[in-house]
Amino acid sequence: MTTNNDKTLLIVLPYGIGWKSIINEKNLEILTNSGLKIILLCEPNMINSTNPDVVIKTLKKIPRTKSEIAIGLLRNYVFADTSKPHSETLEIKISELDNSHPILSLIRKSIGKLFAKSTIVKNILAQFDSALFNNSEYDELFADYNPDFIFVTYPFSFYTYPILRHARKSQIPILGYVPSWDNLTSKWEVPVKLNKLLVWNNIMKEEAINFLDYSDECVSITGVPQFDIHSNDSLIVDRKKFIQDLHGDENKKILLYATGTAQLSDSEPFIVKMIYDMIRNNKFDHPCQLLLRVHPRRSLSDFKDLFDKPDVIIQTPGKESKEFKDSGYVWKSDFTDYSTLSNTLYHADVMINVASTITIESCLFDTPVVNIGFDADLDLDFHRSVKRHFQYSHYLDIVESNGVKIANSEQELGEFINRYLNDPALESAGRNLIVDNQCSFRDGKSSERLLRYIIDFTKEYSV
Repeated sequence: MTTNNDKTLLIVLPYGIGWKSIINEKNLEILTNSGLKIILLCEPNMINSTNPDVVIKTLKKIPRTKSEIAIGLLRNYVFADTSKPHSETLEIKISELDNSHPILSLIRKSIGKLFAKSTIVKNILAQFDSALFNNSEYDELFADYNPDFIFVTYPFSFYTYPILRHARKSQIPILGYVPSWDNLTSKWEVPVKLNKLLVWNNIMKEEAINFLDYSDECVSITGVPQFDIHSNDSLIVDRKKFIQDLHGDENKKILLYATGTAQLSDSEPFIVKMIYDMIRNNKFDHPCQLLLRVHPRRSLSDFKDLFDKPDVIIQTPGKESKEFKDSGYVWKSDFTDYSTLSNTLYHADVMINVASTITIESCLFDTPVVNIGFDADLDLDFHRSVKRHFQYSHYLDIVESNGVKIANSEQELGEFINRYLNDPALESAGRNLIVDNQCSFRDGKSSERLLRYIIDFTKEYSV
């Protein structure tokens, strides 16, 4: 049986702030106990370790050159193959680029479409990428530590490209984890083909096979490690204590609004104000309070009009921090906040958001979900409108599940919230289906499966 004795695993975390529930001191110990030495390449202050077999180095955030962007546009736009399954998001993004790049659009329509299926073109672009972008920035790291394997937590980050190219040149096996359900169909295709991928569910596995041309045996399903904490029932406090800790009113229903990033929707501040006005004007059959939870990459200032208002509770995902501002994060979360999120989703009477991952998390607690499918009173182009989100490849399963209601007007928003306040069991079967399709497992052991796959990968590729 092959062992990992004296083998070195390079773990790359381009955006490490959300990984403390997975890549932490306990899990690093599990990896080193398997015989591995670990080189952790991440953002400063992301993690500390006293493990003697763990070395932490700083990830270099190297900007792409104009040539690199040009090759990327050729691969992901001009010669993109929209005939593949799961191409809905790609078609929307191509339509947007057609509007902003008229010359490239002409080339794509006249030449690119003709050769979109050509393996010769793909091979030429791959050769260009290999020849033009040597990325010597990590030569010293590879020379000093000589990693035998690479595990990359978010291979779609441009900051990982220099490492992946170096690994390809040196023939180092690469295992990649796809950390979100939209990544495979919404991000630029990685210029280096990874040896194996880890994904959440069968839908993502099919996307990896049919959309990105991975073979079946190269894609494994872990479940969602980030959601493991939601399976820990011991973290849930009673409703009275939860509301008291928030300084809320235990006699009122909780309408939870979870914001996205500012890029997700231009209209969110107006929608949130709309819901608040419904509460204050007694538009619901039950007295309610608004619990506004901001996204880790969203500033509170976008919602300053609601500060200190009655029946409004503001919840931030951790403490304000500048440590990860280069990655766009405003807030730094810890285990306590992850526990707070579980309680928030559990105790919310209705959860409202545009079209984000928190929809799935709410379904884990069978909490009714209303998605926002309109732009308040804003007249937005389709490519800025929230309507686009419900046509993206990854969100189609949610739309088709009949597990959430999509409000297409202010009237529908009020009606859907009210019907769930009166009967929270509505659409429960659909929410259960969403969890089955998206999470794969509910046992809280997805992180364990991830670690096991990492260890198995290193054993399989040991020489």
